[in-house]
Amino acid sequence: MKKVIMVAAGAILMTALSCQKEQTQVTENTATEIPAEKKQGIPDEEILKNYATEAQQLLGSQLKQKIAEGGPENALEFCNINAIPLTESISKKYKVTIKRVSDQYRNPDNAANPSELAVITTYKAMLAAGKMPEGLLKDGYYYSPIVTNAMCLQCHGTPGKELAEKTHLKIKSLYPQDKATGYGVDELRGIFSIAVNP
Repeated sequence: MKKVIMVAAGAILMTALSCQKEQTQVTENTATEIPAEKKQGIPDEEILKNYATEAQQLLGSQLKQKIAEGGPENALEFCNINAIPLTESISKKYKVTIKRVSDQYRNPDNAANPSELAVITTYKAMLAAGKMPEGLLKDGYYYSPIVTNAMCLQCHGTPGKELAEKTHLKIKSLYPQDKATGYGVDELRGIFSIAVNP
C-alpha cells in the first residue's frame, strides 16, 4: 500500500513539475514577444526620412515625365489632380500621415499650419545663412525640406523670366489663389510633414 502511495505521490510531483516548466516557457515566450511589438511602433528618424524621400521622388519623377511629354502646362494639369493622391499613396503604404505644405502654397489644401510654419521659418533662416536644412524630428512629427532646383522654376519661378507667360496663365486658371511663384534656385519651396498614426 505504501509503495502504491509513493508511486502516486511521485507521479503527482512529476506532473506538477512538468506543468510548472510549461508555464515558465509560456511566460518566457510572452516576454520575448513584447519588444517585437514595440519595434512596430513609431519609426525612427532615418525611416521617416526615407518616407519623405520616396514621396518627393515619386512626385518629382512624374512631373519630369509630364514636362517631357507636354511642357510645364501638362505637368500643372497632372499636379492639380494627382499631387495630393500621390502623397497619400505613400501615407497608406507606410501607415503614416504625410503632407506636402508651404507658406507660399499653390493649392490651399497645402497651406502650412502654425507648427509647420515655425519649421519653415527655421529652414529659411538656415538657407539664408548658407546652411542646407536637414530633416527634423520634433514633437512626434518629422519635417523634411523641399528645396527648389532649376526644374521647379518652370512652374515656380518668376513670371517673364523662368516662368513662361502661357505657363503663368495656366497656373492662374487652375489655382486662382496661387502664392507659389517668384522662387529662385536653392530656396525653400515647402516641407514634407510626417505624423505617425497612433
